[in-house]
Amino acid sequence: MIENISEELNLFLEDMDDQLSIMEATLLDISEIPLDEINMEMINNIFRAMHTMKGNASMFGYDVITDFAHIAENLLDEIRNNRIKITQDILELMLLVKDHSKILIEVFTNNKELNQKQNEHHKFLLKELGRFLKNEEKKEDIVESKTPEIEEAISDLTRYKISIQLKEDFFKSGMDMLPIMRYLDALGIIKNIVFFNNNIPLLDKINPTNAYVKFDIFYDSDENKQEIIEAFEFVQEDIELLVEILNDENILEEKEELDLEEKIESNNYVIEKKEEKKDIDLISEIKTLNTNSLTLKVDSQKIDKLINQISEMVIANAKITQLSINSKNTELEEIVTEMSEMLEEVRDGIMNIRMVQVGDSFAKLRRVVSDTAKNNGKEINFNILGGETELDKTVIEKITDPLIHMLRNSVDHGIESPEERIKKGKGSKGNITLKAYPDSGTIVIEIIDDGKGLDKEIIFNKAVEKGLIDKNKKLTDKDIYNLIFIAGFSTAQTISNISGRGVGMDVVKRNIEELMGHISITSTKDEGTTISIRLPLTLAIINGFLVQSSNVKYIIPLESIKECLELSKERILQLEKYGYISSRSLLLPILDIAEYFDEVENRNKRQNIVVIKYGNHQIGLKVDELYGEFQTVIKPLGDLFANVVGISGGTILGNGEIALILDVQKLIEYKITYKGDEYGN
Repeated sequence: MIENISEELNLFLEDMDDQLSIMEATLLDISEIPLDEINMEMINNIFRAMHTMKGNASMFGYDVITDFAHIAENLLDEIRNNRIKITQDILELMLLVKDHSKILIEVFTNNKELNQKQNEHHKFLLKELGRFLKNEEKKEDIVESKTPEIEEAISDLTRYKISIQLKEDFFKSGMDMLPIMRYLDALGIIKNIVFFNNNIPLLDKINPTNAYVKFDIFYDSDENKQEIIEAFEFVQEDIELLVEILNDENILEEKEELDLEEKIESNNYVIEKKEEKKDIDLISEIKTLNTNSLTLKVDSQKIDKLINQISEMVIANAKITQLSINSKNTELEEIVTEMSEMLEEVRDGIMNIRMVQVGDSFAKLRRVVSDTAKNNGKEINFNILGGETELDKTVIEKITDPLIHMLRNSVDHGIESPEERIKKGKGSKGNITLKAYPDSGTIVIEIIDDGKGLDKEIIFNKAVEKGLIDKNKKLTDKDIYNLIFIAGFSTAQTISNISGRGVGMDVVKRNIEELMGHISITSTKDEGTTISIRLPLTLAIINGFLVQSSNVKYIIPLESIKECLELSKERILQLEKYGYISSRSLLLPILDIAEYFDEVENRNKRQNIVVIKYGNHQIGLKVDELYGEFQTVIKPLGDLFANVVGISGGTILGNGEIALILDVQKLIEYKITYKGDEYGN
């Protein structure tokens, strides 16, 4: 096992996770089509993933993982060579193999051992794999006997000559070539290793901390040249490497040279072998390396630290900007403006690094839907739309658990059994869609199913039964659906391992609100349900618009602002009489910020309306002063403001003042729902 290589181990874990994701996604793709329509490339994808995992585990000395992957790989090899026919049982077995491989990786990379339950499951899977592998016990004998079939398979391998020169300070790097040799041995066949000692000085001149060794490896594998080069990724800066593909003539020359070496070495001669480093090969190799270096993996903690530093720079820049304005120095103001623009570009660039497509995370949820459907005896078509939509990596990580819970609920509660669906005139397979798209500076994630929908009467009666509401209270559809977010509320008739205990949807809502998001439900009985989640693009820095109402300054997220209007005398009269104003042929409800937050009246002569939008609703916010755009670092306000509806955070202005960040969604919801205003929809 390699010691002191936390960075390399992280790369190992990332690559293993990638291979497991490929394997799971491909197995789920296969499970959705008839077995006789399976594309052999799908089997090859699974085989390559397992093959890579075996090689990686071998390089790091994880023998249990290597052996387990090797047996699974054998079964996949039999399938891809049409010697074993793939069945539903094999597909389910390979999903279990994938799950167990993940457990093996977690256990052994933490220097632990399998517990009794895990060890029993390990033995069970090995037995099941062996059951499908015919004549498995004779495989070693077959390989040793070199049957025509084996000889033909070996002849399909590519012969490589790998020339390696250890750099003088190789040993000081702490790296070791042995794990790489193990990795190569797992990927192919090491035919021969030839050492050259012409660089080794006389004994009295040897520095024991220096490396003088050069050697050639003659190697057979079905991997391509680039994959062979990537095997040396961890030591590429500590060695000189040349990988050549040998043709039949090269192989013949190699054999003659090796025979000659044996004769010369038997007479105590030292072989000096000329290196054939052709410029064209080097150029080709460099081009290949450059082509495959477009992606750089960076520890997310480094990016988080950088974003925190940028956040502090934004606050400091706001102070400098304020000082430059106060100085009345035009030249200084121009320089500060230029610096602010550059800082904004740097900020946007760093924030974009954290933005990742939701597709990869959504794809992992397919397994959740598939397993839940099987456990419930249901058939589901699961579709993912908008996978290219980008969202802050931190937000994606925190939204995954709520999505898992809601998807399970959709399968368990929403989609009917095949028999029930047929009686209703629907297809036997239910449909669930996970959809993401940007809207008004937010990201919307929707879970849409075509199941039985929510029964408002059952929900209402259950709430009355639990004493949550008065039976004579009149509630809107939205209010009724929101009852399911109350802790302990459940309409399930039976308790299962998935749902029925009344635990979950309240936690889902709380987790989403902690991300400054919002969740809502729409449903039609016997037609289906849509759960909509709105999330901010990022939790760190936003573009804001600074305003003032009475003596308090506020930040409105810039993406939520539609336009700004001056509150003219005519509009003031209209507002005082009706509570709304006319704008672009629409009736626009107005929320007075000073009145809403119960501020001390300190009105200026000029008042303004900021038109804000969230989803399909828009209202106007009545404020006094408009200061303009402001780069806003979001800071939490603590428990004191936890119950203040309409405030999502705070920020520090250039003069040291605190400005409160308005929660647009909550303000619109208050005005539209609780005030009964439906204008501006």
